Formats: sequence, C-alpha cells, structure tokens
Amino acid sequence: MKNYPFIKFAILFIIGIVTGSLLSVSNILVFTLTISSIILYITSKKIFNSKILQIILFAVFSISLGLFIQSIQKEEINSKLSSYRKEKNVSVVGTIKEIELKRDYEISFILQTDSVSIENRVIKTNENLLCRLRSDSIDRKIFYDNAKPGNKILVKGTFQQGRDVRNPGEFDYRKFLLSKGITGLITSYDSASISFLSYEYDFFNNLIFQTRINIDELIHQLHNSQTAGLLRGLLLADRTEIDYETKQNFVNSGVIHILAVSGLHVGYILLFFVVLFGRFNIYTRSFLTILGLISFMIITGIPASVFRATLMSVILIIAFLSGRSTNLLNSTALSAVIILIFKPNEIFNPGFQLSYSAVLSIAIIYPVIQKIILELSITNKYLKNILLFAGVSLSAQIGTLPFTLAYFNKLSVISLLSNLVVIPLAGIIVGLAIITLMIGSFIPSFAIYFAIVNNVITSLMMDLIRFTGSLDFAFIRINNFSLLDSIIFYLFIAILIYLFRISESIKIKLAVTLITFANIFVFTQFDDKKLLPDGVLSVMMIDVGQGDSFLIKFPNNKTAIIDAGVVDPYFDTGERIIIPLLDYLGIEQIDYGFVSHLDTDHYGGFASLLYNKRVNEIYRPKPDSSDKSIRFEKVLDKLKIPKYIYEKNKKEIGNVSLYILNDFNEEDFNSLSSNDRSGILKIVFGKTSFLFVGDAEIPAEKIYLHSNRKFLDSDVLKVGHHGSKTGSSIEFLEAVSPEISLVSAGIKNKFGHPSEIVLQRLKEIKSEILRTDSLGAVLLQSDGNKIKVVDWRNF
Repeated sequence: MKNYPFIKFAILFIIGIVTGSLLSVSNILVFTLTISSIILYITSKKIFNSKILQIILFAVFSISLGLFIQSIQKEEINSKLSSYRKEKNVSVVGTIKEIELKRDYEISFILQTDSVSIENRVIKTNENLLCRLRSDSIDRKIFYDNAKPGNKILVKGTFQQGRDVRNPGEFDYRKFLLSKGITGLITSYDSASISFLSYEYDFFNNLIFQTRINIDELIHQLHNSQTAGLLRGLLLADRTEIDYETKQNFVNSGVIHILAVSGLHVGYILLFFVVLFGRFNIYTRSFLTILGLISFMIITGIPASVFRATLMSVILIIAFLSGRSTNLLNSTALSAVIILIFKPNEIFNPGFQLSYSAVLSIAIIYPVIQKIILELSITNKYLKNILLFAGVSLSAQIGTLPFTLAYFNKLSVISLLSNLVVIPLAGIIVGLAIITLMIGSFIPSFAIYFAIVNNVITSLMMDLIRFTGSLDFAFIRINNFSLLDSIIFYLFIAILIYLFRISESIKIKLAVTLITFANIFVFTQFDDKKLLPDGVLSVMMIDVGQGDSFLIKFPNNKTAIIDAGVVDPYFDTGERIIIPLLDYLGIEQIDYGFVSHLDTDHYGGFASLLYNKRVNEIYRPKPDSSDKSIRFEKVLDKLKIPKYIYEKNKKEIGNVSLYILNDFNEEDFNSLSSNDRSGILKIVFGKTSFLFVGDAEIPAEKIYLHSNRKFLDSDVLKVGHHGSKTGSSIEFLEAVSPEISLVSAGIKNKFGHPSEIVLQRLKEIKSEILRTDSLGAVLLQSDGNKIKVVDWRNF
C-alpha cells in the first residue's frame, strides 16, 4: 500500500459512507470531528512526531469525512412525502429537471417540486419526483417538441413511493430511486394531467436533452429496430428498448456488461477519437480527444462508470503530455472519491460496484495472468494476443464475480469465450455507429449503407448471444451469495495472488489455483440456509400488487404456483417478480401451475413463466368460447405444455393431499360467472390444511357449502376475490373457520380491496389477517402439526 497512498484514503472514506448509511449521526458532531482530526494530523507532525498517532488521526479524518458526506446526503433526500405510500388526485407544481428519451408506452421525466397538494393539504417541498405520463391521449410529439428542462409545469396524478423489497430477493426500486435523489413517483393517465406554467428553460440542460433526442432520432431513422435499441443502450445509456429475454441472454452468456455504458465503451470512444484525430499534432489530438470524451460522458448522462473512465483517460492523456507517470490504482481511487463526494449513495449502485471492481481486478489480477502467459513463450503472436485479451476479460470477471452472483444469481461458464467474440464486435458496432451518425447528419442517403452493415453485424452478435445464452450449460445458478461469501472469495483471491507472485513453478500455481477455488466453494457454503426448507410444506403469498400468486413447496421438494399476477404494458409480474423470486430460491421449474381463472390479474404473469419454460404442466378452468380462453389454449398448445382442467379429484404429492373441489356435475355450476368457476383447491398436510378459492364469490360459496360444508374447514384460507364484499359471506367463513386468512391486494387499489365488511367478518371469527398490501409477501410453513408465520425479511 506504500505506493498507493490514495487507496488508503479511499477505503477509509468508503467505510465512513457505509457506516453513515447505517447510523444516524449529528452533522455538527461529525463536522467537528473531521476538522479537529485534520488539524491535529497536520500539527502532530511538528509537535508529537508520532507515526502511530498520525495514522490514527488520518484514519479518523478519512472515516469522519465519509460520515459527514453521507449525513449531508441523507438531509438532501429527506422527503416530506415519506409518510404517504400511495395517494390519488395529487397535484404537483415544479420545474422539469431532466427528460428521458422517447418511449412507446410512456413519457418520463424528473420534476423538481415547489409544492405538492395531497388530501387538500399543500406541502411546500423541494425534492425530485419521477413523473410518468401513460396515456394514448397524450400527444408525445407535441410534448417533446415543447417540453424543455427548466419549464415550470403542473402535473396531476397518483403519487406513490418506489416499490421496496416486497418479496424475497426482490430489487429494491425505492432504494435505487433514493440513490438517484428521487423520492417518489407521479403517474398520470390523461392529457389533461399536465399543464405548462412557464416555458423558460435551462439552456445547458436543454442543449444536452436536444442533442440526445436528435442522436436517438437519427439512430432510429437509419437502423432497424434491433440495432437501434442496442445503440440507444451503448451510446445513450438507455436500455428501455432491449427486451427482458435479450437481457437474460446477455446475463447467461456473461456479456451483460456490454449493455451497461462503462469504461469499456469509453475505451471504444477513446480508440475511435485517437484514430480519427491521428493526423493532428499531439497537443491538438489530445485536446480534441479529451473534448470528445467529455462530450460522450455528458450525452450518456454522466453515470459513475463513464465518469470514472473519462476522468482516468483524461488523467492518462495529461500525464502523457506532461511526461509524468500515473498509477492506475491511485487514479481509480481518486475518481471514486470524486464521485462519492457528490453522490455518496453511488457506493450502493450495482453499476458503480461492477465498474470499480472490474477496473481494480484488472489492475491487480491481470499482471499476474499476463506474467503466466508470457512465461509460456508462445511464438504465435495471434494466439498470444488472444490469450492476453482473454486474460484481461478473466481478470475483470474474477473481480466482479461476487457482485454478479449477488445480483444475477448466475455464474456464466461460457463468458470467457463469449467475450472473446462479443467485445470486439461491440467495438466495431460502436465505431460504425459513430461514423454512421456523423455522415447521417449531413448525407443520410449515404449513411444508410453504413447502417445496413451495422444491422448485419448486430444481428450476428445478437444471434450468437441468443444461442450461447440459451445453451443448457451456459450458466450455473448460484443462490444467496452473501456478504460473508464475498469476503471469503476476495480473501482467498488475495492469498492466491500472493502465492502466485512468490512461486515460479507452473505446476504449483495450478495446484494452488485448484485448492483455492475448492476452498472458496466449501467455505461459501457455511452460511447457506434455505428459506423454503426440505421436509416441510411452505406456502408463500407473493406480493404481486393487485392480483394473486401463491408459491408452494411440498415436503418432497415438488413445487406449485397458484396464479401469477398481472401483465400490462408497464409491468409484468411474471418477468419482474416471480421469475426473480424463483431464481433467488433456486427453483428451476414449477412442477404444477394452477390458473384459478382467466382474469388478467391471475393468469397474466403465466405468459413469462411459460415462455421461459419454468412450468411443467398447467391446470385451468374448462375452456370456453371467450377470446382469453382461446388465446390461452393456443399458447399452451404452441409451447406443448401438458394441460388439465379442474375436475373433482385428489392428487397425492408425496405425503401431501391436494384436492380439487370443482364439480361440473353440481347443479348450476356451469352457469356460474368466471369468478365463481375459479379452481378451488384444498391442501392437507398432516393435521394442517390450506384452502384456496381464487375469486369465488357468494354464488359459488353457496354451492360449496351445500356439497362440501364439513370439508371446507381449514386452518388457512386464501380470502376470495382479494377480500371483495361480493364474497366471503359470514356463513362461508364460519364453515371454513380459518385461524389465518390471507388477503392479496394492491396498496390503496382502485377497487377498495379488501372490503371493511369482510375484514370485520374475519375479526368476528377471530381469524388472523395477513395482507400483502401492508406486509408484502407472507410465508407460512407447516410441519404437519402446526403452522408458523416466517419472517422472511430477517431470515
């Protein structure tokens, strides 16, 4: 560490930021501590001349400075709206701060508020809200032609907090927004919801916005949709046009970093400018290159990874011009500290973590790998260069592995080979795109030929990624990779690097490598626990908002899912909630899928599960002539999914009995509504039982009371139709007499679910009520004798 003085400060500074995020500390106290420690540090050299005291004071100063920066950030994002979870008919007056690029399904921009009107109360507050206008009645062209950063506007809509962790393993969107300084969301659905109060605008921010819009329009004008979506991500840091399946293929192939604008892309741009300005003298070339890099950084929105790479590139260029040497580790640490001083919460941003762990690992690990390759004395220069290039990629992947496993739960086994092809292709695509855009600005008819070539290359790259990402052996799923696992991993890697440096024998290095990774595998298992353990019956009510979804793991490890939530143009619960949950839990496939009935908020999420081959077989109501039923049957036939209808039956799953209570022979059953024909399931394990009734309402309840009154008695009831007053009659509830009642409903949903009438009835029969709108996901486990509620948040 002697040669890397700034690394010491950066590490201690980051410790201070992380500590400050966990603790509440006084700004005055921390500021006093920071100033006192730096003054004492400076004076101690002259007065005390104590090395140990200087080290202590340096550490105190560095940590307290991080604490102070974090405490200031906490004050800046302290929201006056934090007590409101979701409120309708909210009016916000503020200034447009930043406008997102055009999207097919919504207009999105950040609004810096002046005042917010909620429940006839006007709140004066200065904070950032993410506004989303979702309506076909809103003319997008008019909005983008008129709206500019700096405009004063009035927006009416629904206010809500960003979605926090509502299910195990779920992405904390609220925390992510807060890290960006955004304290909530406003969603509007009609053209009258927005009014311009002033057309004054911020010249600089508008220039950036208009440049981004023009580049985006030119990209789409010249390229096909696949290439345009990719280039929007690579050049403008907007991945909204890259679909979920494509992103998953990038993850599976180990090349997801291509989609995150980072140092790699800055490297592409740097190389392009060096070649482009190659005929100029060294000073002119350097100045134009720096100008080009800074322009690229601004156009992408200045993400931390691009800022880091741009800053380091500028430092290297200046150092080269001045004839001074620079150190990669110190430069990396300096750029990190600069970012964190202004945005301390970036330390929790996955992009920041992946970017810096990649660069640091290249700086530390690659020299070791390079030395090994050079010691092999390979005469073929092409093979040697390929191995050296692979060494850089391997170094980055080793350093980022803990973060990759923590965020994606996947270890790509083909990433090394994929990167050998994809990284050069991506560089060619970026270079061709810049040339195309430059020519297209003046001669679009000529630029189209370059775009066609880029379309072909992009298609080849995407086909390769699609192929490699869909291979059965493309990746290994690794779940619950914890902080302790990460510490163990980095500790063993550090030991490995040290042993490599002191050893000269290739055989010893190989043996040490195998032993090290074997130890990593063993030691990272120590803190592994199963949220859904073997040998018990686990029932999880998944929080899918206004909808239903229940995940069941049987004692013999078979799994089932009853309903899968909703899908609409803005949110797919199958893709965004259930699949990530299954990945987190390590469930590759669901053995039994039960669609209670064909309402969108029950079967919509099944589309993603079926197309991703996550469900083995489906049970659903008897098909009818409705469009939804016909479409669903076509999907099942197309995907060759085994399908069964609900008929009165008993299914043994290990030592658990699953009863289907629907009876077509029952009088009046076939004349019931879709809700009342919901699949009715009862699961019995030992002395415990669970009853699921879909959206069944009072007409269906009367039928089951007549035919199955005694059998309805259950320990747990999934309350019908999200607690609507059209169901859950007192007679039915008394027959079931549940100890626990599960209600799946969205926060302050427009239907008013659950009804106060139903809640009162449940209280009258002394049933414990567990609701997703107030608790998030709910996990119950039975050992056959009793049922317990598991606190999955503190598992």
